[in-house]
Amino acid sequence: MAHASTFSSFSSGSSGSSGSSEQSDAATPATPWATEISDGLVVNLIGDVLGEGISNHVGALAADLGIMTSLGTGEEFAIIFGDTFRGAYLGQGEWMSPAGVIAELDENGKIIIKRPLNEGESVEQLINYSHNERGLTLLPSDVINIDGTLYMQAMWNEGIGNVLYTQIWKSTDQGKTWKSVTTIPTSYLDGYANLITWEQGPDGYIYMMSSEFQRADDVYLTRFKPSDFGNRDAWEHYSMFTDRTGTWGDSYSPVISDKMAAGEMSLRYIDGYWVLAMFNAETMAIEVRISKEIAADWNAITPAQVVVAGTGGWGAEQTPSNFTQLYGGYIMPGSTIDNMDLIVSQWNSSDNSRYMSTQFNVKGLDTFFGLVNTAPTARSMAPQVDRTGDQSVITVETSPVAPEISEQLAEENIMENMTELYIVPLED
Repeated sequence: MAHASTFSSFSSGSSGSSGSSEQSDAATPATPWATEISDGLVVNLIGDVLGEGISNHVGALAADLGIMTSLGTGEEFAIIFGDTFRGAYLGQGEWMSPAGVIAELDENGKIIIKRPLNEGESVEQLINYSHNERGLTLLPSDVINIDGTLYMQAMWNEGIGNVLYTQIWKSTDQGKTWKSVTTIPTSYLDGYANLITWEQGPDGYIYMMSSEFQRADDVYLTRFKPSDFGNRDAWEHYSMFTDRTGTWGDSYSPVISDKMAAGEMSLRYIDGYWVLAMFNAETMAIEVRISKEIAADWNAITPAQVVVAGTGGWGAEQTPSNFTQLYGGYIMPGSTIDNMDLIVSQWNSSDNSRYMSTQFNVKGLDTFFGLVNTAPTARSMAPQVDRTGDQSVITVETSPVAPEISEQLAEENIMENMTELYIVPLED
């Protein structure tokens, strides 16, 4: 059985509580905390993903994180949680991490858990290892579906925030079993590749944003081909010049450094745009940034604050503008820019009375970022497919030629027919 004290070594919390619910004069951050969601957004708290009467049938009632990916089968998708407990609170019952479920949306747009990701009727830990008294736990950063194979990156922590090393796993049976691909030392990228998120772009590359797991650092950008998940030597990093352009290679510099203390991140390619949702401990908010290009100066993008810790604390109603000790912020498959669902975590570290993953719906991001015609006609849970070089996606439309254009073409045809054509060989 896990004890709450096991997690106390990380001042920012378990798989990640965001610490104190109110600012103090003694520790006022450089950037003021966000107090409200951004103007123009409509954010609704849909409800908890787990809990009594919600997830009893899979044998897990409390968990955080909630990283999602499509399974490529109908409307179902996978959710992978961090520290997970069979009881209703952190530390109550068996301790598992990572653990996963298969879910779908009901007719009201609420996430409904259907069954465990693993075989059997009860949720089980996806990777075979034992927690210890020093707080050993394996925390997932992100999961991605590439042509039916799931890849998951996770961090081995012995005491939250004390990352021993990271590891990439893959599953060829939709998350039931997992096999190690590679391990990565914390020294890689000076530790800034410990906490990651990744997505496949339309050019076929896997793009990875990353940071240290301390909620105090900048965000970096890396790319590699799907065949190179286990070959770090082939990974390329993005380095930005002083003129805000950049290049890919061995050097690296942050793509987000302004007012940034990076927590959990979720990078997804949606409606032709790169969308980054993340917890920023500098503003104590779940923020969303959107860019047409992935290799860009993301500092120039004003983020939308979609769920914030606020200043009301646990004594006030928990709303999108006062969601105390929040963290995470993972994009649900099928989300569009104008209709996005997120899972956000929350932990009352003072008494463990609240430890949960909760669904929010966000509308208005298209307007906030000045985007038009971004939304497809319907949501789709299908994973991103690389269409580079695929001639089948090219469509040709025909329309009648205007009369004035027809007359011009007729005159050109007469001139061409009157002209003799000579082929002159090239001289050596």
